[in-house]
Amino acid sequence: MAKKDYYEILGVSSSATQDEIKSAYRKLAKQYHPDLHPGDEAAAEKFKQVNEAYSVVGDPDKRQKYDRGEMDMDGQGGFNPFSGSGFTATGFDDIFDMFGSAFGFSGGSRRRSQTSAGSDIQYSLELTFMESILGCKKQISFTRVEKCSTCGGSGAKDENSLRTCDKCGGKGHIPRPQNTIFGQQITIGVCDKCGGSGKIVTDTCKACGGRGTINKNRVLNVTIPAGVENGSVLQLSGEGNASRGGGRNGDLLLVISVKPSKIFERENLDLFVTVPVTFKTAVCGGEIEVPSPEGMFTTKIAEGTPNGDVLRFRGKGVRSARGLTGDLYVTIEVEVPKGLTRAQRRALDEFERDSSLKNYSKRKAFLDEVSKLFKDKEEE
Repeated sequence: MAKKDYYEILGVSSSATQDEIKSAYRKLAKQYHPDLHPGDEAAAEKFKQVNEAYSVVGDPDKRQKYDRGEMDMDGQGGFNPFSGSGFTATGFDDIFDMFGSAFGFSGGSRRRSQTSAGSDIQYSLELTFMESILGCKKQISFTRVEKCSTCGGSGAKDENSLRTCDKCGGKGHIPRPQNTIFGQQITIGVCDKCGGSGKIVTDTCKACGGRGTINKNRVLNVTIPAGVENGSVLQLSGEGNASRGGGRNGDLLLVISVKPSKIFERENLDLFVTVPVTFKTAVCGGEIEVPSPEGMFTTKIAEGTPNGDVLRFRGKGVRSARGLTGDLYVTIEVEVPKGLTRAQRRALDEFERDSSLKNYSKRKAFLDEVSKLFKDKEEE
């Protein structure tokens, strides 16, 4: 039975270090988390695959068995969590460690960290269509939780106002037995009495009221890469809320909203534009001006270009931050003139008298077919 390539799912090589695997997992899990994609079945399935992959190769012991082809696989060719001990405590630690801050979950088991990370901040940033195509610089303002500068984040009036937590013994974490579908597990949770700091405040800081943090306005200059799409999420590490327990800051998640363009339509890296041309230009051929992300450029259309003809210009679409470039598709729209003067109408009448069916191949073919249709009907 073919097994899934968990390294490919996580986007890493089979020789990747555990830290590289963990980093890739965190990035993908945040990218496809259902909270950011409500109702998106494809994102939910991808989120499930990413977690399945990390539950195996994210654990050194299971990874060795997987690499040797010794993992117990289910009927779908995937890892069966019921075949053994299932997810390890490490796997749950990593999941709660990330989503406890990213999506506001409380508690969580952290085996390697004594304090909770600060929560992430989600910020909606609206861009014009051209800003999203070309990239831009933006100054944003938002309110975040920051460490109190008066007490240094301890929440205490001074050093003498701190004592060791009697519940966790100053460790900041406590063991928590849990009955799960995988059996009983011991997870390591943040101490709920000291919040993971290992210290109890006896006399609070007046500036922050003992919280150790204050709300403060933050102004930030951010660079938006070229080619971002509507709904993209850009992560700015460490720019989120500070932890009340002294852990690392959360992240700032910029959710991109792109205003529609009245000129262009976009599909992945390709752009589509409709260019109106005059009747005379379509008949005789000539130069037309075409808009592109890099500005206007001139191109020629052939004599007798029909309405709806599509021209393709390779490499003139959207250029992504990774250097990939899409194409530009130009649809010709032959505009029929209105509000003609008498002189213009007379000129058209003269033009029509001098024309014959040989000038209108499609019309001639149509009339020939109509004539044949009714001739066949008469013969019946």
